[in-house]
Amino acid sequence: MISIIALIMSLILVGVEKSLQLSRSTVCRSNLRTIGVAANTYSASNKSRLPSPRTDTPPNWSSLKSDLNAATSAVREDAGNSYIGWVRTETTTTSPPFNSIDGSGSDQHETILALQSGSLFSYMEDPNAYKSPQDSSDRLRSYALNAFIGVMYCDDENDSNGLAKKFPFDTRTVARIQKPAETLLALPEQDPAKGPRGWNVNGFRGNPEITLVTQGDNPPTYSNAKWYDAPAVWNPGFINMARVDGSVDSYEIQSRQLKDGELQSGYSGSSFPDMPDTNVDQYNIKMMLLPGKIK
Repeated sequence: MISIIALIMSLILVGVEKSLQLSRSTVCRSNLRTIGVAANTYSASNKSRLPSPRTDTPPNWSSLKSDLNAATSAVREDAGNSYIGWVRTETTTTSPPFNSIDGSGSDQHETILALQSGSLFSYMEDPNAYKSPQDSSDRLRSYALNAFIGVMYCDDENDSNGLAKKFPFDTRTVARIQKPAETLLALPEQDPAKGPRGWNVNGFRGNPEITLVTQGDNPPTYSNAKWYDAPAVWNPGFINMARVDGSVDSYEIQSRQLKDGELQSGYSGSSFPDMPDTNVDQYNIKMMLLPGKIK
């Protein structure tokens, strides 16, 4: 009799946990829908300009060139303007003083000022929409915008990995997005670079360079595989996403190592581990970064 009661209780607990998980996932999707609506409302109010995915001002912003591949290129026409990403997580010495980062070392974290000073805050309405209820950390923000939208080139930065030079696609306006219903706008990210309370730094890059070599093999083979950024995996087998057109859907994870969180937990130093099992997901997510341009 006792064993039967224990079995019934365990089944009830499993059912309750699944119900809570579904409820949290629904709220996460609602948050992404809020971000999508905010981005499109912002665009409609700003001459079709999309919000920047950056979280801080690009290095050497005042002298950043229009064409990073041409030594004689002119400075970008917007380089003299204040650069405000969709959130603003940075410390500056300008007047008045601005500091949206608190703590030190591995305890550094965003403050509410980072959200309030970003370009989307007045369109978001609810600061709670920046954080997924599935995110168990203490941070304020769970989501990152696609690094390839709302920019003149990847993340609007001449960065060390060279992605800005390799992918110089100007997507600052909605009209320059060829397939908005297929293009990633935002997703949950778990950027480990800033420590346990840290924030998702700038846009989500995935890996635009991964290439499918042989499709018929089992498994398929890929080249240039490397996770620059990896999505957070809080749902059993899928990742919630918002698209540029404002729609929300879920990507079904194909690989066990990504599904089980092995990729994220294996982060060390400044990089994710090489896990060939996850290449299929890396490639599939690449195809959402900028369909029609990143191929």
